[in-house]
Amino acid sequence: MIKPLAILFALGGFATAASAQSSTVTIYGLLDLNVQYLRSGASSPLAGNHLTRLADGTTYGPGSRWGIRVNEDLGGGMAAGVLMESGLLADTGALAQGGLGWGRQVFVSLSSTAAGELRLGRQYILHDETMGTTNVAGNITALNPGGVSTLQTGTFPIFIDAPRMNNALHYLSPTLSGFKLQAMVGLGEGTTDRYQGLKVSYNAGPVSAAAAYEQSKAKTLPPSGKSTVNKIFEGGVTYDFGAFKLAGGYQQGKDLTTGSGTQIGTLTFPGLTGGPATDSKAFNVGASMPVGPAVLVANYTHGKFTNASGAQVTMGRYGVSATYYLSKLTAVYAVAAFANGDLKDDINEKQVYQLGLRKAF
Repeated sequence: MIKPLAILFALGGFATAASAQSSTVTIYGLLDLNVQYLRSGASSPLAGNHLTRLADGTTYGPGSRWGIRVNEDLGGGMAAGVLMESGLLADTGALAQGGLGWGRQVFVSLSSTAAGELRLGRQYILHDETMGTTNVAGNITALNPGGVSTLQTGTFPIFIDAPRMNNALHYLSPTLSGFKLQAMVGLGEGTTDRYQGLKVSYNAGPVSAAAAYEQSKAKTLPPSGKSTVNKIFEGGVTYDFGAFKLAGGYQQGKDLTTGSGTQIGTLTFPGLTGGPATDSKAFNVGASMPVGPAVLVANYTHGKFTNASGAQVTMGRYGVSATYYLSKLTAVYAVAAFANGDLKDDINEKQVYQLGLRKAF
């Protein structure tokens, strides 16, 4: 049995050695728990009843996690890095992301101030990054455009959000006059779809903007009859006026499928006769205002899902939130969110109320 003190001494020796080689090792984390009260629609799995639960923040937003970040200065403007991030469900202690040991992210990187950065491993997908620009509240509460709702047939978000890609090669350019370009390829090993995407972002002064386009090559073994699926365009912008912020975003999905490697989720909706959804359009608008150590947010998201027969269903969510920062790393928050549109009576989350505590370290 390895003694805890021996582990501490070993880690201490490693940190000392790493420091001598111009390396830094950082351990960080976040615990986010909230009490949720759900009022369901009459045709939902809860059949019009309510549910009170203590849930990890991963149900709608960032989720609890811990991670290790390593950076080594190679000289001449070059650096090597490692990021290993594990998700957990703090309400039960279970691993998140399907029980993966490093389910949130795990990659190795090589960067240069002149040439940019290359990352290899499991990483956040480009439209998930862009979604953070569309929402002044961040992707952290029931107001999250990518937060899921629960149907009899499964769960779905208003904004499609397949958060991560395995076996990914990711290039990030240097920032030039506020602009940055990113390109990502998920190699698609075995029967998994091959993913490819581009993103451009701009951050300068009060403006933060981003746009991404992605698609996947569906494939079989042997690789015959390949087709391009899950074509997703997403863009968003946030403008900081000082006294308040405004944000808006748009997403369009075409040739949608739940095939291997896509991670999109259910596309079969009540009232959508003629087959599952193959196309989607969604928009999001919101505003936030700081009031002392608190931030107040109002947000609305609306989506429309269409199948090959032309049938359509809609889903919307509007609401308000208040976050009070006890420090830079500790906050309490309260949220009220309400569904509208065709699917509001088919989901468990017709009304969502949250009261939570978030602590970073």
